[in-house]
Amino acid sequence: MKKFLFLFLAFLTITTTVYASFPVTENLTEQSSEVPNDNKEDSPDIDWALAAACWLGGWFGLHRFMMGDTTNGVLMLLTGGGCGIWALIDLINILTGKMSR
Repeated sequence: MKKFLFLFLAFLTITTTVYASFPVTENLTEQSSEVPNDNKEDSPDIDWALAAACWLGGWFGLHRFMMGDTTNGVLMLLTGGGCGIWALIDLINILTGKMSR
């Protein structure tokens, strides 16, 4: 058991040293004075009709049927939107712009 523990610690030490010794290609000492550009073009487009359908009929999978995803729509219909959890996750994804038609 002591040999195994010693070999494990030696392996861990060697791999940590190898991974920590990679070359850094960026110059981290220079700080960029540029201010990030906050354009409206970068903001995600929200499908408000889909968000309203999810809010009102999320338990029944109405928004999934609107997206054309009938398989998950039927599953949401049978499980009540995953007891509301799946519908809530979908609502958050729609409002952040990750889901759309």
